Amino acid sequence: MSNIKETGLTDLTMMSISPLLIGIRRWWLRRAETHYLICADIEQTRAREAQQNAAYYQKQAALARSARL
Repeated sequence: MSNIKETGLTDLTMMSISPLLIGIRRWWLRRAETHYLICADIEQTRAREAQQNAAYYQKQAALARSARL
């Protein structure tokens, strides 16, 4: 049993670390891409809400001007 564990550990220590680093880098970039896409969606939503708010207040100002005349 210990012979199997020793062989497994020896195989692991002989492996190149490059595939592991490549996998971590890909995971990190995929995570960053997802994060930035979520941020972009949130910013679009905020911009849309700001436009709607501006339109609402412009309408209120127009109604106030027409009522004043």
